[in-house]
Amino acid sequence: MRQLIPVTIIFSLLHASPASAQSGGHLYADFEIDIEFNELDGLSLGSEAEHNRLVEQEMEFEFDIEYWVNNKFNLFFTGALIDENETIKSADMKTTRTGLEFRELGVAYLFGDIVDSEINLGRVEYESISQWWSWWDDELDIISLQLWFGDFETFLAIAEEQAPESTDQDFIDPELDDVQRLIFSMSWEIMDGQILNIYYLKQNDNSPNYRVGDLEDIEKIDEEDADLIWKGISYVAGIEHHMIGEIDLELHYSEISGRFAVYEFEDSSSGVVEVSEREDGHINGTASGYLLRWTPRGLDEFSLIIAGAKGSGDSDLGDRHNKSYRQTGLQGDLESYGELYQPELSNLKIDMFGLQWRIAENMSFALMHFDYRQDKLSDEIRDATIEVDPSGASRDLGKELDLVYSIEYEETLELFFTYAKFKPGSAYADYRQDSTDYIGIDFAYKF
Repeated sequence: MRQLIPVTIIFSLLHASPASAQSGGHLYADFEIDIEFNELDGLSLGSEAEHNRLVEQEMEFEFDIEYWVNNKFNLFFTGALIDENETIKSADMKTTRTGLEFRELGVAYLFGDIVDSEINLGRVEYESISQWWSWWDDELDIISLQLWFGDFETFLAIAEEQAPESTDQDFIDPELDDVQRLIFSMSWEIMDGQILNIYYLKQNDNSPNYRVGDLEDIEKIDEEDADLIWKGISYVAGIEHHMIGEIDLELHYSEISGRFAVYEFEDSSSGVVEVSEREDGHINGTASGYLLRWTPRGLDEFSLIIAGAKGSGDSDLGDRHNKSYRQTGLQGDLESYGELYQPELSNLKIDMFGLQWRIAENMSFALMHFDYRQDKLSDEIRDATIEVDPSGASRDLGKELDLVYSIEYEETLELFFTYAKFKPGSAYADYRQDSTDYIGIDFAYKF
């Protein structure tokens, strides 16, 4: 896999020769400007006044270039010039990222008369069929084969990070380095607008294991090694009934199994840390979810949404058998579980309901309510925006209300205004009187 990028370049040069482009090549290009501003007040729920207000500003210029050598073979490159600033205002702490981000880069080859097929080689973005229940939505360095035959679509890939994501990074993210993934997905359109999907993801972490006493550069810490397998099944349907209206329905179930090693570190010297503790264990967890969106007949501008998701937790933290579910790490941002709190679906139960109102053809307004509870009592949460651990005395993590106003015009202009408010529950007993507010503005223009 480490030879993926050189092989891609050589393969591209050979097939992009004049002999292979008898009918002449075709070049396509799209450009997009994206400006985003977010402010979060209450990052630490008031527990640390100097680390409570976070401001993020992002500007990027994305260019998407595709060259078709002929009707079967093409080369593609998507990159972005980025300028990102993250500032904790009260502490005057600022982090900046500037450079060229490599999002997609590689070659694709179409073939097959009876079974339409495509081979991709390089860095490719791949998304799951559901944006709400996202098991992967990320750019991966892959060799992949995709097949279409009748009502079936199959995807098979081997993935391993080959190079840093952008020019502002000197090395591959330690959490991704030497991690190899085998991905399989098959979708079957069982009826018009109704899709049944099964997926499988095997992760082998081949990075060197730490031992207690080992020293590591603080910037290259890898806090966990894990060999894991995810298996899942999803049903996604869009049904239109002449009396009821339109119904979008999603049903999901997933399992995880494997083994892991978690490390603790302590400062040793300037820029170096020492491995102070190691914990090994096995994991077996499950997750499930549903989403129902109903647009009544005669009220096409309104949609009612009811949804729920649950990731299992572990009631016995003393043994080495962890029953908590965890997501793949490829799921991208988790705004679908709340614009502010954005929790990972691990030891968590989420209930959601809301209303979408299409004010005009290109404008819509959404109001969503989220209720977060732990599956099992714990004084930890695997991942969330709030930088405070729960007390472990209650499962009630809190509630969130999201307001999103969006304008989308002919796939060229997008403008989003977001306000979210999180009210902590009794699991954050010391901060029940505090709340967290979030404001976001996102503007994108494609040309």
